[in-house]
Amino acid sequence: MPELPEVESLRRMLAKTIVGKTITVVEVRLPRIVRQGDPAALTGGTVGSIVRRGKYLRFDVFDRPCLYAHFGMTGGFLWVTDESKIDRWVRVVFHFGEGLLLFRDVRTLGGLWISDEIHPPWEKLGPEPLGEGISPESFRQALQGRRIPIKRSLLDQSIIAGIGNIYDSEALYRAGINPFQPAGGLSGDETACLLSAIQAVLREAIDAGGTTFRDFHLSDGREGGFACFLKVYGRENQPCESCGQPIQKVMLDSRSAYFCPQCQPRRDDATVR
Repeated sequence: MPELPEVESLRRMLAKTIVGKTITVVEVRLPRIVRQGDPAALTGGTVGSIVRRGKYLRFDVFDRPCLYAHFGMTGGFLWVTDESKIDRWVRVVFHFGEGLLLFRDVRTLGGLWISDEIHPPWEKLGPEPLGEGISPESFRQALQGRRIPIKRSLLDQSIIAGIGNIYDSEALYRAGINPFQPAGGLSGDETACLLSAIQAVLREAIDAGGTTFRDFHLSDGREGGFACFLKVYGRENQPCESCGQPIQKVMLDSRSAYFCPQCQPRRDDATVR
């Protein structure tokens, strides 16, 4: 699933490509991918800006409704100038005078919304991990009293927005926190360290253009470059770079938890605070 770094990297590339360009035609090839509104309402509108919130993008179109996009597991945008690039997985085609913006989604778990800004599809998201709306203290308070594992809490988009399976695994490793540790049992120092690790790994991943394992590509078709910097995610049974112990993979609520048992020990005496 594209997470915050992938969506932000895509936003930056699209901003350079389509801001200031006018949508001439919207061709919907799979109607159910449009979760709300009529894409035809965007026709004739000029893209003014592109904003990211969590894993969503919002396209602000002058004198038209906003276009929101979420990529689910396999979605993304691709900018092309050749119609031969439209394959069976392209669900919506936005025609511009200079080219085509393709919304491509193999598993169709993503979606598009044509909506006003009063009730956007992202209105229930928690604070941005890289924004001013979060601090070590507010993060600690959001986790207080939670008996569920910290990994599950980081995947809860109402607590903190934009983090998924890749970057929660990497941040927990950097902070030395076991993914199964109860979220409410972390100390103030641990939550501050974790937030710092989250912010560091997200910034580094954005600089690398995100992570590509299979489906994610930037709008020009290139892959993200952060995969070679991953310390635990996707490295099951490989040695930890810090201690040499094999990286473990354990399933948690159908999600893969990667961690080093030596560098991220589980505290048996943890209490929910």
